[in-house]
Amino acid sequence: MTISIFDRDDIAARPGPRYRAIADRLRDTIRSGAVPTGTRLPPLRDLAYELGVTVGTVSRAYALAASRGEVAGEVGRGTYVLGQGLHAHGGTGVGSAAFLTMPEATMAAMKAALAPPAGQTEIVGTALTALLAEGQAPGAPSPFNTYLAPGGEERHRRAASAWLSFGDFAPLPGDLLVCSGTQQAILTSILAATEPGDLILTEELTYHAMVQQAGLTGRRVAPVDIDAEGMVPEALERAIRDQHPAAIFVVPTLQNPTGTTMSEARRRQIAELAARHDMSIIEDDIYGALAGERPPPIAQFAPERTWYATSLAKTVGCGLRVGFLKPPSRLLERARAIQNGFGQTVPPLMAELGSRLIETGDAAELCARIRTEMAARHKMTSEALGSYRLTFDSAALYVWLELPDTWRAHGFVEAARARGVAIAAGEDFMVGRTDRAARHVRLAIGQPQTREELARGLTVIASLLSESHIGIVEPA
Repeated sequence: MTISIFDRDDIAARPGPRYRAIADRLRDTIRSGAVPTGTRLPPLRDLAYELGVTVGTVSRAYALAASRGEVAGEVGRGTYVLGQGLHAHGGTGVGSAAFLTMPEATMAAMKAALAPPAGQTEIVGTALTALLAEGQAPGAPSPFNTYLAPGGEERHRRAASAWLSFGDFAPLPGDLLVCSGTQQAILTSILAATEPGDLILTEELTYHAMVQQAGLTGRRVAPVDIDAEGMVPEALERAIRDQHPAAIFVVPTLQNPTGTTMSEARRRQIAELAARHDMSIIEDDIYGALAGERPPPIAQFAPERTWYATSLAKTVGCGLRVGFLKPPSRLLERARAIQNGFGQTVPPLMAELGSRLIETGDAAELCARIRTEMAARHKMTSEALGSYRLTFDSAALYVWLELPDTWRAHGFVEAARARGVAIAAGEDFMVGRTDRAARHVRLAIGQPQTREELARGLTVIASLLSESHIGIVEPA
């Protein structure tokens, strides 16, 4: 059933841009229970005519509702109500189940921030074969029929320490927990460092898995302005003063989706602000090892309050669900207990395999190959799209592309999808508002399985950029 739930007078009376008023009216109606899950919303043109606004305004309103996790659109079927945002389900932002349900990409898949093929099958396969050929020590349990100690065995934590150490940052094995990927490390940090109802500040553009985890566990999330270095300290200080948060979540190296890296001076500022206001920091360094030369982590400047999370997913291969967490020392046992209670630790076979790859140097070799391959792919991307505004780092797995004025992000994503190319809209990364990313998309140039696939995708993107999105104009 298609019904109209938009009261023209109510929308006209709301302050702010029309698109936001439409989205807020939709949100309020959903929360009132008047619109059941599965309700199909009016087509863009129909609602635009009904409300006396442009099609672009309605498109932007629907995009905002989608970023809030309240609706979802499917080509050929329309836009449907999902429910009451993140508290009702997993949302639709980057990292959500909806986002990761990949559309068919007949030309090129460029939606997920995956490392490119770099010999993972051969190198990891050889390591796994050798591991299994060794068999188990006399009296030791099979890795297929045992659990690890919560947080991993000593040998796994020694390997983790070796992998994480660079410069003066050298975490001790006893200070680390081995996790089932970075997401488990982040969830453990959220649960240990904050309480239900607490507020977490994060970059206004960020990876939405953390936003979902916060919402599903009763925490709130609010955005902080970013610039070419990431989170802006002055904006962070204002947000701390006005909103009284419990924690900060930040991706300081190869930030997703912009690819920016925070300077050491700014990292020190973030650490100092957190110390002054007695706040926790959750530092996601999942891309750090790709950067080669990089500043020390924030955890080095504020170890007593920083939860440092990373994994092998982006630097070796995402099929290895092996992550690492360095909590503040005084909260290590609390973190261990929470991790064990919410899913235990990494499977024993994965822990053994990840440790072997680190110890033999294979993990470092794969990371170097990925870095080299990404440099080549960034060169291809710059050559294909160099006349447009690109933000990237040559080691990042993605490019942040600003669209011409004639395009909106979700319209561009749908147009690319219609031509067989899967990419991510800027709104999928927004926290709280969509204005900043309404004309941006992220191209995950590491995901294509070959450079030929990447070239096909870039050809489609370049062609679309040269066209006008007929019917979409600057919203009211």
